Amino acid sequence: MNTLLAHLTECWHDGHNVALGIFRFLIPIVILVKLLEESGLIPYVSMPLGPVMELVGLPPELSLAWVSCILVSIYSGLMVLVSLVPQLPDLTVAQMTVFGVLVLIAHSLILEVRIAGQCGVFMPFQLLLRLVSSILAAFLLHLALDGFDLLQNPATILLSAKATSSWGAWLVQQAKTLAEIYVIICAVMLLQRFLDVFRISDLMGRILGPVLRLLGISPKAVSIVVIGFTMGLLYGSGILIKNAQQGTLSRQDALCAISLLGLSHSLIEDTLLLTLVGGSLWGLLGFRLVFTLAAGALINAFYPALRRFAGSGREDSHEDSVDQCR
Repeated sequence: MNTLLAHLTECWHDGHNVALGIFRFLIPIVILVKLLEESGLIPYVSMPLGPVMELVGLPPELSLAWVSCILVSIYSGLMVLVSLVPQLPDLTVAQMTVFGVLVLIAHSLILEVRIAGQCGVFMPFQLLLRLVSSILAAFLLHLALDGFDLLQNPATILLSAKATSSWGAWLVQQAKTLAEIYVIICAVMLLQRFLDVFRISDLMGRILGPVLRLLGISPKAVSIVVIGFTMGLLYGSGILIKNAQQGTLSRQDALCAISLLGLSHSLIEDTLLLTLVGGSLWGLLGFRLVFTLAAGALINAFYPALRRFAGSGREDSHEDSVDQCR
């Protein structure tokens, strides 16, 4: 009983610290979105990325949520999304699944691309890879879901908000949403502990290991990719940097591993977050994983052409990133 209480306390402590760090960035963004809404400027601010949103079948206004995800985190993007929902037309499960894929592949790029650079990979290549891949994946999924008339039922957005007529009502509503986000973050920390205790990562490793080896990734890099897939980019990159510094991984392994982790990491946790705003679990998880493996096969196949500009980055310490990344 004492051990269980200790685990719960530690999970809450970790979640509390992560939430406070995110809220420092999140609250100003939410206030800015409200000011843009009141001034009627949202359609104009969302115009630059409007064509991208239309290409993947989404309302242009959702570009604000995606930009928030790119610059800060998935949590901040979800909060912005909640703020925008009252102004948007009814969204379908297909649309929220497409938005989820867009977000899952391209989020927290300032921090995560820097981590990739510290793994010895050229940062501009990783930035371009993730942005282009996110748009391509969302476009292909949009074509498939709309072409076959799949997931066209209305999305159930659990973190939804209603239109408010006063600042007081809006503040109460945002406080409630922040509290929900806080609980979700703590629950994610608890889920991570659950995955560790019940060795879910080991199970996924046995499933994905043979496939990754077929992509040309060595057995040592396979374990790194599987850890990143299940536990997050930080964990995988930390082990990758250590192996790279010791000379046990080739440049090809480093490039292929960090590229795969950039496109798919925290498969369980991040996927569950996007289901809270109406995305399909199997669409988010299955399509993203298939797309990542296909991209990994292409990177491996064209590695000789890519290595000169995609695999020459810094291999310095990433201790500065550890404290900022979950």
